Amino acid sequence: MTSNPGTQGRKVPWIKREQDDKDEALEAYLLEHVPGLRAWYEAQHRAFSQIEKEAQARHPDPTPEDIAAAEAREAAMPSRKRTEVHLRRSFTPLVQHLPGVIKRTRKRFIQQGQRAWSKDNPSPLTWEIERISTTEFRQAYAGTDCS
Repeated sequence: MTSNPGTQGRKVPWIKREQDDKDEALEAYLLEHVPGLRAWYEAQHRAFSQIEKEAQARHPDPTPEDIAAAEAREAAMPSRKRTEVHLRRSFTPLVQHLPGVIKRTRKRFIQQGQRAWSKDNPSPLTWEIERISTTEFRQAYAGTDCS
C-alpha cells in the first residue's frame, strides 16, 4: 500500500482543488452568458423548496401518538398474523418501521413533484448550448489555464 497522493485513480488534492475552481468558474460563466439560466435556477429553487414544505406537511414525522396507535394496531392483530408480519420484517415490530415508511413516502412525493416541475419547465441550458458555451469559456480563458 502506498501513501503517495494521486495513485490508484485518485486525483492529487491540489489538482482536485484546481479542477473544482475551474468548475466553479465555468458555472459562473454559464450563469452570466446563457439567457434565462439564472432565473430558471431561482424558479427551480423556489419550486423545490415549496414541494419539500408540502411534503413535510403531508407526511410529517411520526408523533408519539402515531407510534402508540401503531403499537395498538399491532397488539390488536391475531398472534399468528403478528408473527407473520414480524418474520416478514426480520423479527422487528411494525412501530420500528414507521419512521422509515414515512421518510420513504415523503421522499417519493418530493421526487415526483420535482420530476413533474422539471418536465413542465425545461432548462434553458441544453447540451448544445452548454457545449458551445464551454468552448467559448475555454477559448476566452485559455491563457489562464482553464482548460
